Amino acid sequence: MKKITIDYKRFEKPAKISGIVLACLVCLYVLLDVLIMPLYTRQRQAIEVPDVTFLTFTASAKLLKKAGLKPVEGGVKFDELYPPGFVLFQNPEAGSKVKKGRRVYLIVGKGPRIFPMPKLVGMPIRDANFTLRDLKLVLGQVRYDIDDYYPEGVVSWQSIDPEQEVAVNESVDLVVSLGATPTQFIVPGLIGKSFEAARMEIRKAGLTLGKIEEQQTDKLIPNTVVSQSLEEGLEVLKGDTLNIVVSKLPGTKKEESSIW
Repeated sequence: MKKITIDYKRFEKPAKISGIVLACLVCLYVLLDVLIMPLYTRQRQAIEVPDVTFLTFTASAKLLKKAGLKPVEGGVKFDELYPPGFVLFQNPEAGSKVKKGRRVYLIVGKGPRIFPMPKLVGMPIRDANFTLRDLKLVLGQVRYDIDDYYPEGVVSWQSIDPEQEVAVNESVDLVVSLGATPTQFIVPGLIGKSFEAARMEIRKAGLTLGKIEEQQTDKLIPNTVVSQSLEEGLEVLKGDTLNIVVSKLPGTKKEESSIW
């Protein structure tokens, strides 16, 4: 009887390949089951965060709840543009993809910052101006007048009383001292000065600005004093009237003048 010999080595290679293929299939299944499918499922379940800024907190919260998210007040911030109670910022930002039930933090506007008005009376006008600028207040109308108490260049009156509550961008008018009432009333020299400087000099001298006429010339800056009705250095009575003539460019209409 003939002896049959089986070559087992012929079957080793296919079996090894089959094992590798099986192992790869198992790994692929695990990868799909553990990583890819959950990720795909989460993406399918992700919610896009709506834009709720510049709405009232109540309206923003309602919109977020409707989307399946949880609104949370994350703080407050002073803001001059929007009234108190409006949402200024949100986190996560609008358009972000998040899971259902995610918290969305909202920063709510507190309105403009309110603070006590500082005392400006007694300050040099330059310092008062810096103080207003630092506090984001607006320097309004500035008038100059004789004051027997405050020296020249010092604020003698303010339109908003100290300690009164104010908000940023509020306007504050001031009166600045021209110094004490003079004992002698001497006509100042105004020729060559600007209209504003001349008006201040007239008031400082205790006189009254009277008629203002215009003279056409292209040799002087507009609104420069060309002549005055009373001679410089003349001693006069308190409140006497001083008329002046100011320059204007040829062809300029009277109503276009900037001195009124």
